[in-house]
Amino acid sequence: MFKDDRMNKSLLKIWKESALLVLLVCQVGNAQEKIIVNVDVKHKLGEVETFDRQKFVNFHGTIEQNNWNTDNKIDNLIEDFLGDKDVHVGRNTGTISWALKNNVIEDSERPGFADPASIATHGQNNRNTYAAKTWAHPYEYLDNQILCTQIHPFYPDGKTTNRGWAFSQTDTEEEPLGTASGEFLGRYIQEYYGTGGITGQPVPSFVEITNEPLWDLVTVADDPHDLTDIFKFHSTVAKEVHKYNPDMQVGGYCAAFPDFDTDNFQRWHDRDKHFVDIAGADVDFYTIHLYDFPTFNGKAKYRKGSNVEATMDMLEQYSWMTLGKVKPLMISEYNAQTHDYNRQGWSGYRDWLKMKSTISMMMQFMERADKINYAMPFFMLKSEWAYNAETGPTSVHGARMLRREDEPSSYTGDFVYTEVIKIYDLLKDVKGTRVDAYTTNIDIMVDTYVDGNKVFVLVNNLDFVSHNLDLKLSGLTEDAVDIEVRHLRLNGSNDRSLPILEVNNYSTFDEDFSIAPEGTYVIKYTFSSDITIDKTSEETKYYADTYLKQISSNSAITFNIDDVALNEFGEAVLRIGVGRDHGKAIRPTVDINGKAISVPTNHRGGPQTDRDNFFGVLEIPVSFEDLQEDNEITLTFPDAGGYVSTVTMQVFNFSHDIRSKDTAIGDEENALKLDVFPNPSEGEFVVSLDDANIMYDIKMYNVAGHKVYESNDNRGKKVVHADKLKKGVYLINIINNDVNVVKRIVLN
Repeated sequence: MFKDDRMNKSLLKIWKESALLVLLVCQVGNAQEKIIVNVDVKHKLGEVETFDRQKFVNFHGTIEQNNWNTDNKIDNLIEDFLGDKDVHVGRNTGTISWALKNNVIEDSERPGFADPASIATHGQNNRNTYAAKTWAHPYEYLDNQILCTQIHPFYPDGKTTNRGWAFSQTDTEEEPLGTASGEFLGRYIQEYYGTGGITGQPVPSFVEITNEPLWDLVTVADDPHDLTDIFKFHSTVAKEVHKYNPDMQVGGYCAAFPDFDTDNFQRWHDRDKHFVDIAGADVDFYTIHLYDFPTFNGKAKYRKGSNVEATMDMLEQYSWMTLGKVKPLMISEYNAQTHDYNRQGWSGYRDWLKMKSTISMMMQFMERADKINYAMPFFMLKSEWAYNAETGPTSVHGARMLRREDEPSSYTGDFVYTEVIKIYDLLKDVKGTRVDAYTTNIDIMVDTYVDGNKVFVLVNNLDFVSHNLDLKLSGLTEDAVDIEVRHLRLNGSNDRSLPILEVNNYSTFDEDFSIAPEGTYVIKYTFSSDITIDKTSEETKYYADTYLKQISSNSAITFNIDDVALNEFGEAVLRIGVGRDHGKAIRPTVDINGKAISVPTNHRGGPQTDRDNFFGVLEIPVSFEDLQEDNEITLTFPDAGGYVSTVTMQVFNFSHDIRSKDTAIGDEENALKLDVFPNPSEGEFVVSLDDANIMYDIKMYNVAGHKVYESNDNRGKKVVHADKLKKGVYLINIINNDVNVVKRIVLN
């Protein structure tokens, strides 16, 4: 989050516009953020324990598209990009739509149904065409495809194909709405694909029923379609596809803007909850598209950070509550929409706006690797179809991997990489077993992998200012023989700036370094021998028995999280989703099993000031000793309005006590023997640190985020006279150069 002594003028304006942001001054501007990596501790997410490049290092394309081989300045483009950089591809929304519009004819005996013989004939032609593309065959292992239709003419609303027919709109018990569409999709998969090479392109792994249907059918429609009919259509199509392809993973509904909190969560009830209730049992996954709006009519509407967490938590929890399991998510499009720069032609800065959102969200998705099928940033190869010669280079598509050499002045020259390629150079060889990593600042995300004798440490800064970092690797028996440091950042501070990927090699690397605003590091350590991983941290997520509870003033809301498995050693994070109007208190008082829990003043990402309201997740460390098999969580807000959307618990069970004194960074108050007493207080209380040599500051805030007390340069015990303050709950921040602890106190 923002730090008060390192803001530029534009951020200062945002700061002043939101009283809630006063909470953020609790952080120390020049303090180092600590990162601990335990390379000998495997971090398992359910059954997932390795980095899956297919899920995360990919883009929106296919291996057989012809423009791999035309007008490219890069020699052997497909090998350079896919082969050398190990980049995966795999979403195809065009081929099936072309076939339906232009090739396949109607069944003469069944009006409104595609002719099976026509599908088979054109399917064979498609397999033959692919068989001849021998240059693509070596890259089949990188193309684990998602097949998706476009809404028209696939949805049965009378829109005709170019062959003059439309899908059946019959909706009866014998022929539910969507039967004809689903049969076509099922037969298409059977006929258009082979087993690889000369037999035809391998069968897709996933099918999305149709792309962003509500945009055309509801949001911008003159006569909006009935949502129940649309979702019944999805259920029918899923069943039909499964009938022809029993093992196919089928999902939807490709929500373009999953703004669950719109209209005080009415959007959730009308759309996404409604979809799960009707079609959830029949689909295998849920697809959502997540975009930042970093430049929208002068405003910055970010999802990355807590909003992304709240969105995914809500789908997960409702799936668990209604279906008894969490169905995986498909994020088949994500990064940023750059509205204020659209129709201005290509620029490296516009690439950066998309790149920084891509990396941040990607690392959030990587934290849910066991619950995600695919996370695919919306970058396409060339997108020449978007170029309009009459409009000129301002008409080019904004999400491309390649551009013309002479852009933006003219759409001429051979194709060269856009700045987006730096994402894939940053991640080009990252792989291995995920190991334990921890950071003191939730805006500094860290993920770490061990591959034989190599350690890859990924660090991303969600914040809009730079941070000083202190990185320590634990569990090693030798020093690295080579360290490669990659730092992706914006090389400047204006809209003419270019992103830069700095790459340097060292024999030794200073543990203290700085990360740029919204920057990302990949630090690759190479050792002379393989690293031994002999400990484990097994992460499990548990969901409360209820969700979406309305907030009333000073009225307790209770949630239960039961059947929690606990080892002797471990740690936990309580996750609370909150959707409220700006100006309302975001952070409640929290009790777990009757014990008050300190709620941090920070949450992931920015303050959401420019969004219509706040919708995000609070991530609250919980002492492992305070957890039980069955847990009662009580939340109390000081004002009314909005909802608690979700309550979940991440539990990390350790095989050993891996948070030793040398590696623990999340238990600062115990390490300092810090106490605040009495609590509750009648107006006077004591802040006490046993070590009288430590100097610390005290800042005290009310629940609205206003600072009501401050005392600097304290040692040992400090008596705080707060008898003139109103009764209620306050947050006390105790800070020195190394520690930032938040305590909650009640004044009676």
